[in-house]
Amino acid sequence: MFIPYVIKKGLQNHVDFKWTKEYIKENDAYKSIFRAYKAKSQKMPTYKFGIQIPNNPKHAYKLDKINNDREWEGSMDKEIGSINSHQVFIILENDEPLPEGYKLIPYHFVFDAKFDGRRKAYLVAGGHMAPDVPENEIYSGVVSIETIRVAFVLAAMNNLDVCAADVSTAFLYGKTREKVYVIAGEEFGEHKGKFMLIDKGLYGLASSAARFHDKLSSTLRDLGFVPSKADYDL
Repeated sequence: MFIPYVIKKGLQNHVDFKWTKEYIKENDAYKSIFRAYKAKSQKMPTYKFGIQIPNNPKHAYKLDKINNDREWEGSMDKEIGSINSHQVFIILENDEPLPEGYKLIPYHFVFDAKFDGRRKAYLVAGGHMAPDVPENEIYSGVVSIETIRVAFVLAAMNNLDVCAADVSTAFLYGKTREKVYVIAGEEFGEHKGKFMLIDKGLYGLASSAARFHDKLSSTLRDLGFVPSKADYDL
């Protein structure tokens, strides 16, 4: 924190701070090396479980053509289908005005391969381009691994069965309060070029985890699994 302060205040030539110049030079050299390594590593193909991972949709289509299949295209279609079924976007028609206060952000696909050969594509919003979100809108409680272990021990001691479940596309169940929108690309077919307001907790938004936590908590509370605030009132 000290070096940035010296640079900000323009104190490098001050008699008491001339020594910082050497640190600044070394820091610039390290940054240069890091940038060169990053550029080189990004050009190298990425493999997982023997499957080459695409960098973007265009690359995914190219790999499908090389492999003579449509595995990656199918993974993108599945992701878009899931997003549409959860009504993640509010699509504005060409004559509909954009609501006040909404900001345009980008989106992209993140690709992955599972150990069983399945291809996965995740549509991720560029949440880093969204307006700043208050910390209380982002915080989402997480259970520590120690708590889980204690729960397993207690279950074993009391001969209880332990059940686990996976919530598919979990974030898409929560509604976002962030005012952001995207412009539909080719993967959205007939809606290409339209403005789409993000209505659900899409991956990449800062508050998505918190919104899913809210949704899950309210659902469990309605089912009677989680005490409500009224249950604690004296």
